[in-house]
Amino acid sequence: MIHWAMRDPKRFMREREEVEKLATEVDWIDSLHWRVQLNSSLAVEVDVDLLVHGQPREVTLTYPEVFPETPAYIRPRDNSAHWSGHQFGEGGSFCLEWRADNWQQHVTGADLLRSLYKLLATESQPDLPAEVPSVHQQTRGQEARASHLRFVTTPGLINALSAASVDTAIPIQTNTIFHKGVLVCVATRMGGSEEKLIPIADIPKGVRSISPLCTWKREGFALKVSSAIAASTRTPEEFLRLVRQAGLPDEGIFAAGSTTLKDGFHLVVHEHTGSIQALATENGGIISYLVLSAEDGSSRLPSSHALLKEKRIAIVGLGSLGSKIAVSLARSGCRKFLLVDDDLFLPENICRNELSWASVGLHKAQAVQEALALVATNLEVDVQTHRLAGQESSLSAAKVLKSAGECDLIIDATANPRVFLRLAALAQMNYRAMCWGEVFAGGIGGMIARARPQIDPNPQSVRNAFLRYLEDEPPAPYKNATNYDDVEGEPIVADDADVTQIAAAVARLALDTLTEAQPTAFSSQAYLIGLRPQWIFSSAFDTRAIDVTGEGWDLAQPSEEEKSAAAAMLVDILKEEFNDRPDPSSGTTPNDQSSVA
Repeated sequence: MIHWAMRDPKRFMREREEVEKLATEVDWIDSLHWRVQLNSSLAVEVDVDLLVHGQPREVTLTYPEVFPETPAYIRPRDNSAHWSGHQFGEGGSFCLEWRADNWQQHVTGADLLRSLYKLLATESQPDLPAEVPSVHQQTRGQEARASHLRFVTTPGLINALSAASVDTAIPIQTNTIFHKGVLVCVATRMGGSEEKLIPIADIPKGVRSISPLCTWKREGFALKVSSAIAASTRTPEEFLRLVRQAGLPDEGIFAAGSTTLKDGFHLVVHEHTGSIQALATENGGIISYLVLSAEDGSSRLPSSHALLKEKRIAIVGLGSLGSKIAVSLARSGCRKFLLVDDDLFLPENICRNELSWASVGLHKAQAVQEALALVATNLEVDVQTHRLAGQESSLSAAKVLKSAGECDLIIDATANPRVFLRLAALAQMNYRAMCWGEVFAGGIGGMIARARPQIDPNPQSVRNAFLRYLEDEPPAPYKNATNYDDVEGEPIVADDADVTQIAAAVARLALDTLTEAQPTAFSSQAYLIGLRPQWIFSSAFDTRAIDVTGEGWDLAQPSEEEKSAAAAMLVDILKEEFNDRPDPSSGTTPNDQSSVA
């Protein structure tokens, strides 16, 4: 990169001229010294000695490599100096009138020096020091950078705390998630008794249980204090006063046989202000956590999604496509799932699957169940590590198909024709809506389709129409998604971005189906979605809608004679079963009794 002074020499010369001119015009600049950092940055710096109300203030004005696109900055030469509330920590740069958020390229280093002097002179005025108001609003993320201990409140916790009585101690349990350099704590259970705490309603099961997150579980108390109590608790003595006021006995406060506070995690809720302090008692001391408030996530979903929690969805195939569909539906409000897949999640699957190394070695269906447990609450997830249309027990196959047939929607994410035929027949027999999708190898695109009872042709008819449509198009330059090699042995697989695009389309189609959206966003039964300008696609996102006609959902009806014959056969079986049933009074079967008579 060309040094900014060589890229814009006129600006460099102007900067030096303006700073040195300022030094001759004011009496608060004692000396200047220009230098260049002898490292890879070659940053231009000016050591400036200021006099503020007679007090020396030694600072450095630095022009970064990308100046003047970004502002220059000033900081104390003493890395431990902290002179102002408008400074980013000890030895940090000053937040002046011109900053990164309002920078204008005509502003010079001399302007920044004037702004710094005005700030320091106002705040350290000997007769009447004044606080300089800040116009710079920090985001929660900027504030949190200074704290590696964070406590997250949720609406479920706030509701539970609002119902608590004042000046009482309510038992709580917290779980802390370990991250690199940061500990994030949430309250997961509260109320009841220490032996049986009640789960906080909006905390997913995966957070409050030992699996899949290995969280640090701690017990403690939530103390709701009256408005007469001081606004904050900073010392063990102040905390001890609060818990005793709440009537907590000494055995609940002190470690056994000592006068040291028992280790735990506690909340202090101030009734008057509604503020919450999160405190940990450790080794007899008090440690404060930064409190972050979370909103109700359901408010960010369409109102039509409220009914999704009652819909049960069967997803067959939890590979790259199915795993993404499952998590997307859970984020959208779906809570009841049947997950079917016999395959294992191994390292080579990470490149496209929704899962990560945290799930390696598990069955994919079980791993997705764990992923869902970290996304949503009140889940009902049934997992079947079963290979549909594979070599499995007939009894097991019957159970899986029966369970899938009872779902409100069946999703085939296998790209396996044999599995599709089983599921299509199942959907038609039980009058259940069905969606399916496939990613074309090579990432050129994919297809999505659906069939709804009494609205669309049955699933097999939709698939047949799709295949007929392809007969009139040039041969597709892709193989089935279950085959990862072309004829020459070169991989022609899709990447994660390709799979994500098609998974999102299937999830959108599923949501449209489950909510019975009117008007529907999908006027056709099947779609070819292009992601590359190849084959029949002229560009990325070139979509071909396929309108389908075909047979409906009603199966062929048997004749009256056939139904009568079947009914008579069932009656004969029932009679035989009744005659063979033991008589509880005699200990013999009805046939035994007739033979004795």
